[in-house]
Amino acid sequence: MPFGIILLVCLSYSLPLSTSGSDLSWNMIIETIKQLFTYTNFLNLSTAYQQVNGSYTFEIIAMSLGITLFFFILYAYFFPKFKNKTIKKMIDYLEDTESLPIVGVVLFIHWFSVMIYKATSIYLFKTVGTPREPAVVVPLVSVSIYPLVFLINYMTPYIKDVYQSNYFIFAKSLGYSSSKLFFSYVIPNLFSFLERILAIIYLEMITVMLFIEIQFNTGGLLTGLRNTQRIPAESYPQLMVINFLYLLLLPYFIMSMLIKLVHVIITSKISQ
Repeated sequence: MPFGIILLVCLSYSLPLSTSGSDLSWNMIIETIKQLFTYTNFLNLSTAYQQVNGSYTFEIIAMSLGITLFFFILYAYFFPKFKNKTIKKMIDYLEDTESLPIVGVVLFIHWFSVMIYKATSIYLFKTVGTPREPAVVVPLVSVSIYPLVFLINYMTPYIKDVYQSNYFIFAKSLGYSSSKLFFSYVIPNLFSFLERILAIIYLEMITVMLFIEIQFNTGGLLTGLRNTQRIPAESYPQLMVINFLYLLLLPYFIMSMLIKLVHVIITSKISQ
């Protein structure tokens, strides 16, 4: 999926040239590949990364991924303690939350912060930011909440099936503790499903992140990617598009490899 996004965007730049002739389009592709691995391109990428405040996007998305996975694992761990009615009500509330527009969530957090400040004079967190001093808490909550809601809604049936499987019930009857079974059996099974939808979760994160960068005027990789449309054609704008896309998808690749690594480590320990 990530490689498909990169290919689709790159093709969008070459499409107008393809109407002028296949030779021109092919020459542009060859020239782009040559320019992509030059020292000048890496220097330009470093400069552009600093100019668009790319570290802000990295930090928010990385923290959001960590928060989302942490609360999901916490939810999966305490899942057997919840009653069926409680789970059903919670899923209904989460579905209602998922249907809310991101603007409504951001406005609610702003309103909540202001009301707390008026009532207690306690300044909870910064709700307005700049590229030099960007807001963190509100964007972090906004970017994390939708993937977490989607993850819980989607994975709840799988969590239920794992806990109700014959293996889990039999192992529990033999005296194995719930904690040991959670890390040795539940987590490996859930991670296999999680790998399949990680791309969807990440895509939802960067979609919300684009709104955050525009709404809070913080800049970031997505803002930089949007602004590549303004680069003159003779400056090879497709180069910067590819660079920004790879940077933007880097946290996804890292998280995907970490999940696979954890899955392999846990599975190897179980087999021993």
